[in-house]
Amino acid sequence: MKSKIFIYGIVIACCATLFSSCYDDQSTLATHFIDEVVIDTTGIKQEQFIGYQELLTIDPSIRVGASDGESRLQYEWSLAYFSSSNSEFEVISTDKRFSEVISRPISPAPYTLKLTVTDTANDDLQYLCLWKVYVQSSFLDGLLISDTKDGSSSDLTLVLNSHLTVNYDKEEKVYRQILEKANGVPYNKLMTALTYEKFGNALIAGSGVNQVWAITSDGDCIRFDNQDFSINGTSDDESIITYKPAGLAFTSLFRAYQMYFAYTTAGFYSFMNVSVNTFGWYDAAMTGYMPDNGVIAATSSSSVYYNHTVWLDQLRGAFYSYSGSASFGASVGHYQANMVFDPNAMANQTAVAAGIKEDGSIASFLLKEKSSGSYAIYTLGQYREAEGFYDDDWNWTETAPATQASARNKYVIPGEGKALLEDAVSIFFAQRENVLYVVTENGIYTILYGSGDTATVTTVARYTPAAGEVITQAKLYQQGHHTNDNATTTGIPPFVTPLEWNNKAIIVTTQKGEFEGKVYVMPISQPGIGTLDPSKALAYDGFGKVLDVITIGY
Repeated sequence: MKSKIFIYGIVIACCATLFSSCYDDQSTLATHFIDEVVIDTTGIKQEQFIGYQELLTIDPSIRVGASDGESRLQYEWSLAYFSSSNSEFEVISTDKRFSEVISRPISPAPYTLKLTVTDTANDDLQYLCLWKVYVQSSFLDGLLISDTKDGSSSDLTLVLNSHLTVNYDKEEKVYRQILEKANGVPYNKLMTALTYEKFGNALIAGSGVNQVWAITSDGDCIRFDNQDFSINGTSDDESIITYKPAGLAFTSLFRAYQMYFAYTTAGFYSFMNVSVNTFGWYDAAMTGYMPDNGVIAATSSSSVYYNHTVWLDQLRGAFYSYSGSASFGASVGHYQANMVFDPNAMANQTAVAAGIKEDGSIASFLLKEKSSGSYAIYTLGQYREAEGFYDDDWNWTETAPATQASARNKYVIPGEGKALLEDAVSIFFAQRENVLYVVTENGIYTILYGSGDTATVTTVARYTPAAGEVITQAKLYQQGHHTNDNATTTGIPPFVTPLEWNNKAIIVTTQKGEFEGKVYVMPISQPGIGTLDPSKALAYDGFGKVLDVITIGY
């Protein structure tokens, strides 16, 4: 966009130009106009997003008509003290090109940056340009990696990239050894599992705290504030869990509906993370349940009330699901059988992997039959309330009956798939397509399902690692806010801008030696069948042993 003068007070400036550039010579009443000062902001966004204590550069093209009379111009860049409409301004530069470190406090509301160009040859006529400057944490949305270089301690690395970071159009930045640089030493345990979560309402800008929870190799838990990755909770005190039985170890952490869950060796804990940031007593509704192999399918959407968390229970040999929350009628329910299979008679099955659609409509489980060792994918449908409407007299008319939570389909995986699954280091479902990714040390494969009763196995790898590298882990790429509450990116319009690669890429980690790790983010070129495009992958090295990779939000 080209803006000659976009300004508050443009009318006043223009009027001043006309009045000051006319004179009466008493003979001809001739009129003479001054050369116009042109401020060209083509390619410069009106909203600037900058990290705290980072350099902001704005370089507009400024000229005086067609002449080279620029020497008569003076420049003044001033920045508001506060992120409010009535804030006073501080002059921070008198150069034509603005390039200054921004040290205003982090704020969800913008500061105003004002450029004043003064034409000293024409009664100090002034021209103005305004920008909104959003000061954020330097640690924005991006890729967060935990790694160890000695096998006993670990640290965090954050990658900012336009593919991975919302509202980020700058050069890629990689912040390494974040904890050691802040504290002098890395964290003294191995952070083997990371989870991003927002304490507070995810649909209110600037509210709450963006956090990373880390589970260590010995089952402890630690929590960081994403703004600066300072520790704001540990399981050694009551800042994370107020009642911790002896020997309790954390196994996994996840978000579902408006709840944040911890699955531990002592069972499930949960809290409403809109208003609470600490686990208390056991989750009463889930007491006595045990997901087989710790495999759980959960949708992060705050809009999905029914069947948002699903598991195959090891003790009961049946599928169960959690609906609601501790504050809004929490309950655990079972699934009805159909002609395909009985979800309540699964004692001969063990859970391998699970996934769930964004809207919670279908949960998919990869199960292995204990007796034969064969694999199959089982799908389960969500409970849906009856649909209808009330007339003016509050009489209800039902337009569609309620749909019970029940078994859906079963897809048998042929022998070639079994061979891949037996060698897998990671197995995960796509969230929007009927694709199961099977990852071995030497390649990434896909199993397609959804048609007929037999899955289709791709025996040719979608990706093979570079010579000397072995794959250690892979997962679906989803941006941080989507993993915390996918309602933020799937709403119409979305509350948080969905990144192009959200649900359309995978994260892959490899090792060449014990402490020579790499991380790749690889786009999916054909989501419906899981085709990958390694030629467009982002690659990052310099790691020791990669322990986990997640995405975070800000």
